[in-house]
Amino acid sequence: MKKVILYGLLALIIIGSLFSCQNKQDQNASADNATQSDPVKELIEGNNRFLEGKSNHPHQDKKTVLANQDGQKPFAVIVTCSDSRVSPEIVFDQGIGDLFVIRNAGNLISDIDMGSIEYAVEHLDTKLIIILGHTECGAVKAYINDKDGAYKKHFNHIDNIVETIANEKEEIDADKVTPKANNYLGAIDANIKHSAKMVQDNPIVKEHKATIISMRYDVHTGKVVQL
Repeated sequence: MKKVILYGLLALIIIGSLFSCQNKQDQNASADNATQSDPVKELIEGNNRFLEGKSNHPHQDKKTVLANQDGQKPFAVIVTCSDSRVSPEIVFDQGIGDLFVIRNAGNLISDIDMGSIEYAVEHLDTKLIIILGHTECGAVKAYINDKDGAYKKHFNHIDNIVETIANEKEEIDADKVTPKANNYLGAIDANIKHSAKMVQDNPIVKEHKATIISMRYDVHTGKVVQL
């Protein structure tokens, strides 16, 4: 009789464990479905977890490496700056295979960057593109501090970055309203919006109906805001 009771208890424990594992799998599946249905919300919630010191650090293990070894399915493209303080997987609390990240000084859009975006949209079926600029951007500061087109006199690659920003329509328009020396945050946002406009006008991005969103990361607080 004691053996029967013991076996019965063991059976209940095993069944309970199975249900618990299934519930966890269901929760993970629900989270994945939520990401697919509302990727912007997933990024914002991830940033909130990061701000609160409650990051989940998802998809950052060997299991994820193996799961992605034969292909990738990132839910968002992030075009951002090379600045070491801006790490998309960290500030959005994401992991391996989640984000297709393109980085350069000033989050600019060159032909190579645009080609990378087209690849993600056309071949990886990524439907969300984030242009993520940030405060204290050195590229934008160089543009603001440039005096009378001094970049034209040096002909080095850094000056090419400054020249690119100086020729952006959004920067020119912003400077007409408020001189750039007094409009640092406005210059950052103008640069972000210019890159977003370039991506928005891309035929492949249009064809695949990808969503483009402009965001700014604050290196002082860790918070991301949507413009």
